[in-house]
Amino acid sequence: MIYRISSRSNPRVKSLIAEKEEFFFFEGEKLVMDILARGIKLSKLVVRAEFEDQVKAYHHLCDEIWSVTDQVLSKLTTLKDTPDFLAVLRVGRNKINFSKADVVIVLDNIQDPANAGTVFRCAAAFGIDYIAMTGACVKPDNPKFLRAAQTSVFDINFQVFPDIEALLKKSEIHTFNVYLTSSHSGVDSVPIKKIQSPCLIVIGNEGSGLPEELLGRYPTIRLSQTNRIDSLNAGVSACIIMYELRRLGSS
Repeated sequence: MIYRISSRSNPRVKSLIAEKEEFFFFEGEKLVMDILARGIKLSKLVVRAEFEDQVKAYHHLCDEIWSVTDQVLSKLTTLKDTPDFLAVLRVGRNKINFSKADVVIVLDNIQDPANAGTVFRCAAAFGIDYIAMTGACVKPDNPKFLRAAQTSVFDINFQVFPDIEALLKKSEIHTFNVYLTSSHSGVDSVPIKKIQSPCLIVIGNEGSGLPEELLGRYPTIRLSQTNRIDSLNAGVSACIIMYELRRLGSS
């Protein structure tokens, strides 16, 4: 069904804005077309009126198609430059299956949407199936996170936990090994090749890292680096570790 909407005060627009927290919004032509190419079902496909004919072929994937004015798009978008395409859908959040998981990447209090999105994309690229988001981590429906993660949110089983302890308690039932990332080597530091699965690999906050209490309980992973900088970006560190795990697993 195609709805042609020209007013920002249209009841459908008002209703969507009121229910915005129930949906994920993907913005921009390339991202939206990538989602449609995957055959993913949309709740709403919103397009600038002049592009209406371009999306008619996808009507079977959309509960509703909205052909709208620039004013309506600007009401719905979070981008500074109003996009021509916007996809609205609910993303399934499959819980982590601890009985099957081999490696779970844990984002603890990661607050930069770009960092979190980078980790999701690298996880999809390097065959990591599970990500846990704990504490004050960026919300998975954050628009900036979704722009960074792209379509990887459809490839990763991710679960949100109120704090790291809730996740640790759950993983202990399945005897998971726990490894922390740190910019400083310690007595219990282990090289990536010595990581034993099943395991959690915990990435800490960009500024403060992981709590000292936690660092005293579990071994740490430290990437070998020069002394020119104190530490690597959290997202970059996670991606290097995932790449190494894949390389070691296939060698």
